[in-house]
Amino acid sequence: MGYTLRLDKYKKVDIDILLGHYRFDEKDAFLLKELESIAQENLDSLIDEFYKFIFSFQYAKIFLNNDEILQRHEQAIRAWFMRLFSGQYDKEYFDYLFTISETHVKIGLPTHYVNTAFSFIREFVVDMLWKNDKPDHFSAMHKIIDINLDVLSLLYHQEDQEQLINEVVLIKNTIRDNSIVPFLQPIVDAKTNSICKFESLMRMPDENGNIIYPIYPILQTSKKIHLYNELMRQMIVKTFHIFRELNYSFSVNISYEDISNIGFCDFLKQQLETIPNPNRVIFEILETDVITDFDVILSFIAQIKKFGCQIAIDDFGSGYSSMENILKLKPDYIKIDGSLIKNIDTSIESYTIVKSIITMSKELNAKTVAEFVHNKQVYNILKELNVDYFQGYYTGMPFASTELLER
Repeated sequence: MGYTLRLDKYKKVDIDILLGHYRFDEKDAFLLKELESIAQENLDSLIDEFYKFIFSFQYAKIFLNNDEILQRHEQAIRAWFMRLFSGQYDKEYFDYLFTISETHVKIGLPTHYVNTAFSFIREFVVDMLWKNDKPDHFSAMHKIIDINLDVLSLLYHQEDQEQLINEVVLIKNTIRDNSIVPFLQPIVDAKTNSICKFESLMRMPDENGNIIYPIYPILQTSKKIHLYNELMRQMIVKTFHIFRELNYSFSVNISYEDISNIGFCDFLKQQLETIPNPNRVIFEILETDVITDFDVILSFIAQIKKFGCQIAIDDFGSGYSSMENILKLKPDYIKIDGSLIKNIDTSIESYTIVKSIITMSKELNAKTVAEFVHNKQVYNILKELNVDYFQGYYTGMPFASTELLER
């Protein structure tokens, strides 16, 4: 099993030393191979419980925020889990782990995501072994999980410095070149099944013109170096320009950082004065931002309501805001959190919560938008529950805003 794992510009890692550190040998490989059929039997259960667990964390909702990414992620988790019990831990296996680690770093996945996920996997497998009366396999199981965690964490510390520099350069070049690209995702009326609104989503190109996604890690970096405000100004100007002559309502995401910035709020009001029928503008505020400083949020809403603008509470159902505060905000739309919607066809709990949110919203005279509508089953269930609007890959993929002008 011995060979050296080459990490290109990174240091070389001797796999013999790594395996020796954990005293992992052929006997361990054999014991893990014996668990392969048990792992296969428990695979679906693992997937169900894994996503229920990680979607209780906000960062999972950020990184797995559409059905295409989620499906690829699920396929990768299934493949990785079964390879734990393949009994083959050779050069190909460790190259496979390195590729996963490299991907995590490239997309900016936090190290605490990896650690949290591994904690869950370990607990699940321990329970699986107890239920199948396999106490002799515990040691081998812990060894392979520790080895995986070691390798999958390998690049983070080496990459952090370079990644930060690259992101700073990207942000500064984007601002210099005015190259923000708003992407638009359709919002579909549940009664007419036609597009009636769009959500504008920030995207930016890399040096080769390829659109970068997900953008959340870069936005976090922009906040640290105090350039986030410049990116948002570009985003607002370009989105307003696209819809100035089009007869669609449209939404933009506004964070607490934006709302609490007096200069940005003044800029926003100036932009609203330039657009015909500003009552078409919807500002989406995260439910989690509502509790940061409720008075600041309330003051912002009062100001933009003077222009006739509307308010949507985004990711509603993540459980942070008090209902009393939501009532005070009097939102025009409540966007139901995608982690609830995606499981509505398989989870009684998600179904019950979504049904309650829709009922409550109607009593508040607020329209409901179901996010993450990713298949026909989910679509049909939401239709029966009388949701007002659909948003998701099933009803419309995000596209570059320039395409709307060409339609």
